[in-house]
Amino acid sequence: MKRELVPAQLWILFLCVLGFVQNVFAADPGKIAGKVTDKKTGEALIGVTVVIQGSAKGAVTDVEGRYIISVDAGTYTVDFKYMGYQTKSISEVAVKAGAPTTLDVIMDEPSSKALQEVVVTASARKESLNALLAYQKNTNTVAQVVSSETIKRSPDKNTSEVLKRVSGASIQEGKFLIVRGLADRYNQATLNGALLSSTEPDRKTFSFDIFPSNIIDNIIINKAAIPEMPGEFAGGLVQVNTKDVPDDNFFTVTVGTNLNSQTTGKDYYKYQGGKLDFLGIDDGDRKLNSNFPALDNYNALSLDQKGAAAKLLSSRWGATSSSAPINGNLQVAGGFTSKGSSNKKLGGIFALNYNRTGRYVKAERALYQVADGRKYYDFDDNVYTDNVLAGALANLTFQSGVNKLSWKNSYNITSSDQTLLRTGQRYDADTFNVRSQELYFKSNRLFNSQLIGDHFFKLSNIKLRWNGNFSYLVQNVPDLRRLVYNSTDGPNGTYFVKAGVGENSGSPINAGRFYSKLDEKVYGGGLDAAKNFKWLNQQQQIKIGGLYQRKNRTFTSRALALTALESTYTNNPALYQLPADKIFAPENLGADKFFYFDPTEPTDSYTSSSNLGAGYLQFDNQFGEKLRIVWGVRAEIFSQQLKSNNKTSYDQSNTDILPSVNITYQLNPKTNLRLSGSQTVARPEFREVASFRFFDNDKVGVVYGNPDLKRSKITNADLRYELYPAAGEVLTLGVFYKHFDRPIESTYTVNSGTPTFSYANAKTARSLGAELEFRKKLDFFGSALLEKFTLFSNVAVINSKVQYPDDYAGELESRPMQGQSPFVINGGLQFENAASGTNATVLFNMIGRRVYQVGNADFPSIWEAPRPLLDFQVSQRLFKNAEIKLTVSDIINKKAIFYQDMNENKHYDEAGDYKAFQFRYGTNYGLSFTYSF
Repeated sequence: MKRELVPAQLWILFLCVLGFVQNVFAADPGKIAGKVTDKKTGEALIGVTVVIQGSAKGAVTDVEGRYIISVDAGTYTVDFKYMGYQTKSISEVAVKAGAPTTLDVIMDEPSSKALQEVVVTASARKESLNALLAYQKNTNTVAQVVSSETIKRSPDKNTSEVLKRVSGASIQEGKFLIVRGLADRYNQATLNGALLSSTEPDRKTFSFDIFPSNIIDNIIINKAAIPEMPGEFAGGLVQVNTKDVPDDNFFTVTVGTNLNSQTTGKDYYKYQGGKLDFLGIDDGDRKLNSNFPALDNYNALSLDQKGAAAKLLSSRWGATSSSAPINGNLQVAGGFTSKGSSNKKLGGIFALNYNRTGRYVKAERALYQVADGRKYYDFDDNVYTDNVLAGALANLTFQSGVNKLSWKNSYNITSSDQTLLRTGQRYDADTFNVRSQELYFKSNRLFNSQLIGDHFFKLSNIKLRWNGNFSYLVQNVPDLRRLVYNSTDGPNGTYFVKAGVGENSGSPINAGRFYSKLDEKVYGGGLDAAKNFKWLNQQQQIKIGGLYQRKNRTFTSRALALTALESTYTNNPALYQLPADKIFAPENLGADKFFYFDPTEPTDSYTSSSNLGAGYLQFDNQFGEKLRIVWGVRAEIFSQQLKSNNKTSYDQSNTDILPSVNITYQLNPKTNLRLSGSQTVARPEFREVASFRFFDNDKVGVVYGNPDLKRSKITNADLRYELYPAAGEVLTLGVFYKHFDRPIESTYTVNSGTPTFSYANAKTARSLGAELEFRKKLDFFGSALLEKFTLFSNVAVINSKVQYPDDYAGELESRPMQGQSPFVINGGLQFENAASGTNATVLFNMIGRRVYQVGNADFPSIWEAPRPLLDFQVSQRLFKNAEIKLTVSDIINKKAIFYQDMNENKHYDEAGDYKAFQFRYGTNYGLSFTYSF
């Protein structure tokens, strides 16, 4: 098998940085570092002269408006000079040895020539607060901004934890983002300006827990579109920007452990896996034996040949009880910066992270016949899962004056190794008592590499940014094993394995194995050019750019079903009674015993590709001192093809013209009024259009795609009042409207007692919502203690309604769009004492009930009941370079309940509604220690 070189290349790059370790630990003088931006637009100012008063030391801002000056410890006054802007003089800039002092500055154009020579003075503290305030209020659209300074002060260890603190955003399952109550399929993510592919091949979503927080420069959650942004989102566009050249050398190590209230100290079942499972990858122990007969001629083999082939496969099917694994996490991050002559700099950021957790979940699953309330099945599941998240990141940046070149790489592994043990009843013509198991290892590996260039051409006043990017996603399911036993004489009776009876019978759903491999390669590039100019005595900007992205995916799978001849079933019934750890022993395999039937269909494998080409023209116009309009148009040409069995089963292409406008009127220096309108799209994923059928044990049903899916088009409108009373504080009140043309929804029906899940377009849908957000320090009480607290919250109320296609024969009552919650509540209280190094946060989140699966006239929709989440986090600086952190998540630990609302009273009633499934996650307790060198 061909070896994958991508991760090896990244590790070699990471090892190269060890040559710079002496820079990390070397004694370092103090530094003054920051960013200079325009007061009105928030644009970075390039070429600003920064000078330390009374010395010859200084710097010139680079292509991102940043500067760094090395100085000895002391207190300084720093002057900022830029042609056409008022000079600014910042006093009381205190510098300590070995640590950078951050000084971000905003500069303003004079309102008259007479004021051009006036020097504006401010203290360092006041200027830093002003810069932070300007950063928040000068976004060019409706957005939430998390600055590098905010991230630096927080104890969060990854991007997902940072996003938990953002008003209006909710994190589900510890890593998936929900904005304004919309399902995660309506979000989009970019990394350093390049589109990020979904980290979950079977789901349109992105896992935000793979990036350590200390390598993040800033995060912006855009809720409204402008032409320069990708056009595929309706909830939120999350822009994650990683650091290039750090202000100072650093090296941090974090070690931690955690426990779960319903896992730790309890019985924990697992099976014998591979030697590299702890790294999230299979060592080859599970893969299909290379000597096993190929798919195209297997079923034509003789019985003896099939029996011999069965003996080539692993016989390890038993699950044994043991203690739960020790949960642990490790994070190592370092960075260096070295400055050469002529304003040249070389810098790097490197990180390793590893997290392993074991979790036990008890689930109840049932399916009802709607007409009389009788059950098709009623199962109790015990699910034991080892989850591994491992990753490496390596960024290198070279900067020379107003030119910058960055090479940014990341490699992440996410895996789950699951043992599912099921008991219960299935009600067909007879009542069957069921005992079954599933052994399931899945590993996702994602490599991402970007080459990014930033250039400024002073004579033409044009800023150019380009990027080329490549990502490679591999998903491996090497040997999924299922085994079902039935008994008709009570739960303590005799159980028979549900294997096939006959040479070409049986199903891997009941007894058998499944293998799959997915490879997805994404190639992309983008180019943006911005020119600033004066018009109407105000700064204006025109921006033009585009991108191209190509995706290629190959998916292959193979299924094997355990079976035996009818004569074997008749003459040797004891064979069918053997337990899981003995039934696959070599002596029980052969022509007159068990062997495998191959039911693999041509549609079980596919190849697919997509092409996205986009271009835009954007204007950023300032009219007077108060009115700013960002407007323009974006065009996206998209095509998507999927072939199965050498036949094209899906081929769609669309050209979308996506206009947008964002109007900001400054009522006063601290208050904005925003009006925004845009058009965006939402496209189906490959899995959603592939006819491949897969039995999902979590849903107890078959999932397959719909090749008739069409892309959705969304019209968005926002009106928002924004008040920024002080740095870090905000009050906003807004209303928003969204109209969806052909929204994509997840649907289900029931065939012969088994649910089948797929996807479909509704005709239209609309969402009308109101949103209130605030973040306020409690210093107005006049208490020295309360001034260290910050209260924040976001409440959104949304009314959503779906219109069905004309030929729709499903549920006729009005309902919201699938995945849309009627309300979202986020809230928190944060305590920060910089002097003692104490930081504590209490977070609360709840989303309203939402449609989990769209039903039909015979089987009503399945709803997800509201589930409140309460988290607590406290960190304490132990001494200068060390910190300890305690986290408690899901404190309430309420059951997750999914149900059919039979009495239509819009909430779950245990007596009157049909419960489809429920489970608890348990409360998590985590403890970590961080040391910074």
